[in-house]
Amino acid sequence: MAARVEPYAAYSQVISDLNSGKLASLYFASGSDYYLYRQFIVSLRSAFKKKYGENADLVQRWGADLKAAPDLSSLMSGGGLFSSASLVLLHEIQGSGKSVKTKLSEILGNIPADTVVLAHYSISEYRKAKWLDDIQKIARVVPLSIPESTVLPRIVSQIATDHGVELQDSATHRLIELSGGELAIIDNELEKISIYLHDSKESVGKEMVDRISGSVENAQVSQFIDAVSIRDRKLAIQTLAEIHHRGKEGLPYLVALLYNRLIQLMALQESIATRKTIGQGVTSYYFLKDLETLSRNYKLDELQIATQALADIDREFRLGSMDMLSAFSGWVSKVV
Repeated sequence: MAARVEPYAAYSQVISDLNSGKLASLYFASGSDYYLYRQFIVSLRSAFKKKYGENADLVQRWGADLKAAPDLSSLMSGGGLFSSASLVLLHEIQGSGKSVKTKLSEILGNIPADTVVLAHYSISEYRKAKWLDDIQKIARVVPLSIPESTVLPRIVSQIATDHGVELQDSATHRLIELSGGELAIIDNELEKISIYLHDSKESVGKEMVDRISGSVENAQVSQFIDAVSIRDRKLAIQTLAEIHHRGKEGLPYLVALLYNRLIQLMALQESIATRKTIGQGVTSYYFLKDLETLSRNYKLDELQIATQALADIDREFRLGSMDMLSAFSGWVSKVV
């Protein structure tokens, strides 16, 4: 009997192969760790471009978009006259139509030579289903399970390096403890620490993790971003005051996330084609649909003015020339 390969080891091997230029024609990514999924897509797209060049097509669909088998077949036509090849990303295929699931392995078993396909099943627990077994037999499987505790410190150290943060061992273990080992949360917290350090090379210990990671609760951040998105001024100001009460370190981090949301809302208003661009950083069909709905709450010129004003506030705050809470509350009053 073959020895069992730990899921993260199998995942790491796939990434290593991609980084060395070894590209399969079909991948089946399975599991619910979205940090690993995002990292895999980055490596896949990089390897694909290196092999086929910048002129290659990127096609993305969510399972909920695919209702019938012909919808899927039409995506597998290969590179066209003006394209060297096609990379087809099928996110959350568990949401696709019955005929798609029934025909999935048959269609994906006949991929053109100039086409690479990723099928993503985002549920952590497998259902017993023939279509799932069939696709695993013909695809390179990419496990997206939360890594075992023994390898987490090494992964956290690499994420920290990617953010330009130097972690002490005590800080690494504290991040794992606070996050329950969820890599997406750890990545989020390290982004927060990176923003707080603002190019400083200071080594991060447990005390700094406790101070900064506790400065803004994820739930409060989400509540504030959502309040701005739906134009609920009262809730936005109330949440902002609560965030500030926990420590001013959290406000620059909040600005960065809000700026990203405004850019997304503007892009979705400017062109339907930008759904593809926004989707490159989104792994949930339903999240993308929500963004499209939220983008209608503002006019494009309102979002442009709001984004510029936010950038001005952030710059002045970093220069130490204004009170962040007062300026930010004023921004909310004028914009939301």
